[in-house]
Amino acid sequence: MSHIVEAKTSVKNPDKTLLRQTAELVAQQHSGGRLADHYLSYAGKRQPAQLSIFTDELHRGMGIRVKTTGELTFIGDFWEREELAKQIQQQIVQTYVGLATMRALQQMGYQATAEDGEQGQLIVTGVSQYA
Repeated sequence: MSHIVEAKTSVKNPDKTLLRQTAELVAQQHSGGRLADHYLSYAGKRQPAQLSIFTDELHRGMGIRVKTTGELTFIGDFWEREELAKQIQQQIVQTYVGLATMRALQQMGYQATAEDGEQGQLIVTGVSQYA
């Protein structure tokens, strides 16, 4: 039986531009990955979301929402795709944190470098001061 699930994260008050950039990067790592403004219920009914990600395997999509409390959450009907949904959620959180860290370091005058990790996340691999 399917049902809508909401997964909470520890990310608070994410930057919306950076969150969208993160979702685009993660979507590119999955076959058929694309962004939208909705996800689908089991019956195929569109459910609005601030941002969502679809892949060939996650065909009902996953909504990405920032609640009024500032908490980043994921919502969708992940029936028979629970592990994939968890993997994508983890990739989004880890990539967002990596991009936010790089941005903060750059604002403090450092140069940061990053690489894609084995699980598709972004890993900060180096930090140096500008000369």
